[in-house]
Amino acid sequence: MSLQEELQMSKLPAPGVQLMLQLMLTREAVVRVQERLFEAHGLTIQQYNVLRIVRGGPVKGHPIYEIERRMIYRFANVTRLVDRLELQGLLKRVADPKDRRVSRVVITPKGRRLMERLDEPVQEMATRLTSCCDEAECLNMANRLERLREHCSLQEGAQEELVGAAN
Repeated sequence: MSLQEELQMSKLPAPGVQLMLQLMLTREAVVRVQERLFEAHGLTIQQYNVLRIVRGGPVKGHPIYEIERRMIYRFANVTRLVDRLELQGLLKRVADPKDRRVSRVVITPKGRRLMERLDEPVQEMATRLTSCCDEAECLNMANRLERLREHCSLQEGAQEELVGAAN
């Protein structure tokens, strides 16, 4: 379905606005599929993200601030996510031998087994969601989106100007 049809727009906005709307709609479509997969395993997307980060991290674990820095969805309360995953026995906190004020988060064997069970379904989900593109198209789109994301990061400083102009 076209952007114009999906959003029931009488006319299309400028190309940049179209791109932003397409990105937002695409993110929502991907999230809906991810939510179903992760919920079937008792997780939220944010909890999966924390487990993914911790599993890929150093054996000694990550401090919470480092997990937060690596999150895809940065609005999440990482401390609360870690608390919930710890209650489920998927993560545990260990004291940092160099700084007793800091605890590090490590994945438990139960958490590792869950992530290993999810590896294939997550890969299958990604394959299905991107099956409309060949490998070269996927890489090209990924590179273009990375370029756009980097450019957006550079624009964050100009945000004050945009807010001021809107008022």
